[in-house]
Amino acid sequence: MKYLSATDVVQRIKSCLSAEGVDVEGLFARAGLSWFGNGQPSGNERAADLLALSDQFSQLWEGLALASDDPLIGFRVFAPDPLSWLGVLGHLMLASPTLKQAADNLMRYMPLVTPVVRATIEPKIDRVRVGLNLVGGIRPVPIQRYDFTWNLLLSTLRFVGARPSLKPLNVEYAYPAPAASTAYAERYGCPVRFGAPANVCEFANADATAPIPTANPLVAEGLIRMLDERLAQAERSSFAARVREMLPAMIDQGGALRDAVARRLAISERTLQRRLADEGTDFSTLVDEVRRTIAQQYLGSDRISVKNLSYKLGFSDPSAFHRACLRWFGKAPGEFQQKTKGA
Repeated sequence: MKYLSATDVVQRIKSCLSAEGVDVEGLFARAGLSWFGNGQPSGNERAADLLALSDQFSQLWEGLALASDDPLIGFRVFAPDPLSWLGVLGHLMLASPTLKQAADNLMRYMPLVTPVVRATIEPKIDRVRVGLNLVGGIRPVPIQRYDFTWNLLLSTLRFVGARPSLKPLNVEYAYPAPAASTAYAERYGCPVRFGAPANVCEFANADATAPIPTANPLVAEGLIRMLDERLAQAERSSFAARVREMLPAMIDQGGALRDAVARRLAISERTLQRRLADEGTDFSTLVDEVRRTIAQQYLGSDRISVKNLSYKLGFSDPSAFHRACLRWFGKAPGEFQQKTKGA
C-alpha cells in the first residue's frame, strides 16, 4: 500500500466518467488538463509536497466543473467497487464489526492511502459526526473536491455495509450556498446546510452500529497488525526522506527555511523538528547533507564558478562555502578546480 498519487486518482476518475459515456479526453483537453495523469509523477509528487499535490487536485476539479458546465460533476465520479481505491484497508473495512468501526479504521489508516485528506469521527448522543478537511495549498479548495470525497465515502460505507439505501442525517458545507444548492438534498437524501463552520456528515447511531455482513474478527486483527506496522514504518522512515527530497529545489530557489518546509508539509515547525528528531536527525543536518551532495556534483567542473556555487547553495558569502568544503571534503573549493585543470 502506498500513497495515491495524482496520477492514480486521475486514472480512476477517468475510468468512472468513461463508464458514464463521457468523452473524457475531450473533457480534459477543454479543461486544459491533458497533461494531468499522464503516468509521469511531477517533481512536486516526487518531493511529497502536500500543498502542491493538493493544488493539483483543486485545479483538476475546477477545470472539470468549468469544461463540463456541470457544477455537480463531483457526484458523478464513483466506482462499482469503491474499495478498489483502498487496497488492504478496504479488506479491513469489510472485516470490521460495524460501520462505525469500519469508518474508524478508514480514518486511522487514511495517511497510508492519501496524505491530503484529513478526517475525524466523533460520537454524539444520538449520532456519529464525521468531519472532513482537504488540505489546501495556494489554490482554494473547490466545493467539487468535497462533493467527490463525500460521495466516495458514502459509496464505500454503503458497499461495506451492504446497505445501498444508507444516507446521512444531515450534511454541512463550509461554503456559501451554490446556485445548484437545492440539488444537494436530492443527492444526499437529507438536509444540507451551507455556510457551516466545518465540512461535516452525520449518521444516526442505528446506522453506525449496524453489523457488517462480512465481519471477521480474526481477519480484522491480522490486518490491523499489518497496517499498524506499515503506518509506524511510514512515520519512522519516510519523513526525513520526504524533507530531504524537497530541499534541492528550495535551495536552488534561494534557501531552505524551516518554516517554508513546514508549510509545504502542512505541519507546524515544532512537529517538523520533533519528527526529524524521532528519526535521529534535524533540519540543519539535512540541509547540510543536501548542500554537500550538490557541491560535489558541481565542484571541479566549469559549469559554475565557485562564487556563484556558494550563493546557489545559500551561503552568505564564499568564505562560508570555503569552510564548509574543508569540513566536507578536507580541501578548499579551489583545489577541485586545480585538479581538473591538471587533468
